[in-house]
Amino acid sequence: MEVADKMHELAKNIITERIDELIKEWNFENRKSNADECICYQQGKKCHDIKNLNCFFCYCPNYDTSVKEGRCFINSPKAKYIDNHNGKILDCSDCDFPHKPENIKKLLTRRFYNFTACIKQ
Repeated sequence: MEVADKMHELAKNIITERIDELIKEWNFENRKSNADECICYQQGKKCHDIKNLNCFFCYCPNYDTSVKEGRCFINSPKAKYIDNHNGKILDCSDCDFPHKPENIKKLLTRRFYNFTACIKQ
């Protein structure tokens, strides 16, 4: 195995361990004592009624801000457009995708592995 391959494998292992730590750290129950970070923490209430709510992606990474009214990169069936004072805007408040630990792990793993693959090349 080449040095680059060994380094790539080591980076993947470190990333996997750190992702698990991040997911645990950003669980709502672990974060809510940090009242100055979020109004939901101050109120002790979840923004979404989800078991094991995770706050790592407070703002969804799948929300496309390049479009004025917003757009969902994954076309979530739970997203909907609502009227506001500027026309319409995408409302993702019913979507739980970015707050589920298993989805966070998949997304971060994919992004970090892609990053380490670029370094390897």
